Amino acid sequence: MARASTDDMNFTAVRTSSIVSEVYAQIREKLLSGEFLAGQPLRESVLATGMAVSRAPVREALRLLEQSGLIVKAHNRSYVVAPSAPGDMPELAALRAADEILAIRILVQRKTDLGPLAAVVDGMRAAQANSDVETISALDIEFHMTLVRLTGLPRLISRYDQLRDQIRFAMLSVEDLHGRVLQDQAVMHEELLTALLNAQQSGRAADLLRLWEEHVFFSMNPADHIIPLHDDGPA
Repeated sequence: MARASTDDMNFTAVRTSSIVSEVYAQIREKLLSGEFLAGQPLRESVLATGMAVSRAPVREALRLLEQSGLIVKAHNRSYVVAPSAPGDMPELAALRAADEILAIRILVQRKTDLGPLAAVVDGMRAAQANSDVETISALDIEFHMTLVRLTGLPRLISRYDQLRDQIRFAMLSVEDLHGRVLQDQAVMHEELLTALLNAQQSGRAADLLRLWEEHVFFSMNPADHIIPLHDDGPA
């Protein structure tokens, strides 16, 4: 399906104190929603006009998006939308599993309150009862981001946030991945939460790690992924 060029896109005028953050957020969301095609140029002047800002905050926002891996510089030094390839999925799945497993070990060791995760699962149940696929999909992402944010480790959280963006971007090129078994998400994540609570009580995480890795790789479905190693020791 043909997508609109940057010349035709409707942006919201930015009138906040944090202009760069707002510009970044608007362009990022259009990238992650698939409104831009791979290789499509992102002209500073057009973006600035669309959001009623100067080119300086647009330039800074594009630099940050380049760091996130969502856009790249072309030969003429202008920015273009990065290519999105299914071949990226095995590496992204392995990196996601590694970050989430690290988060799990920390939450188990510290016996961190998992109330925020339980709240997300409750939201999933409600969305599932209403057959609200979009909300279920959003809460799936929120569950895993909440897991990492509960560690309180700023570098891990920042790295994981960027990784999640790259995963969402890569999934744009994978057919039938967004709608996979969304009707089962509430049950699947309730099982993950229960296993995490059990690991906190027992101090042993081998079964939890195995279950979590299987969930990550199943949800991303890379055709040829790296098989993580399991251990049978404490978290």
